[in-house]
Amino acid sequence: MNPISHTLIHLLENQHDRTRCALEGLRETDFTRAADGDCNNIQAIGEHMITLRGFQLLLLGSELGKQMPESTAATLRELNTKLDQAFELVRQAIESHDPEDWYAEPTEPREGPWAELPTVVRVVRPINDFTNHIGGIRALRRIFGNPAEKTQ
Repeated sequence: MNPISHTLIHLLENQHDRTRCALEGLRETDFTRAADGDCNNIQAIGEHMITLRGFQLLLLGSELGKQMPESTAATLRELNTKLDQAFELVRQAIESHDPEDWYAEPTEPREGPWAELPTVVRVVRPINDFTNHIGGIRALRRIFGNPAEKTQ
């Protein structure tokens, strides 16, 4: 496997493991509970995380984006299932991505933000956002008196 693909897969797997740990043992009552401020609801954060995975597929130009689950999740179980599905789709897209494209300068106009940047740079931006949201879930759990026991 191409070293860039390999590294991105490891980042993706790390996020997946950290997300599972952040949600493990979460009380269903805290899933929809809100605190003050932005991104104040674990359900909404989780739904946004699903959307970020779809965004990564868009930035990769992957047809797998058509298989993305809807981002809404009424229960914690549904959220976990959809996050697992989204993780697997992005994993497949990275594994099958043309290794010559990661750092190539675009020769034709592309869709989506940061269109002029190399693909690897475009894909890393939502990875950073996703990681921030894992921290948000963990912070809300502490506020609600239901801290996550594991980090990964």
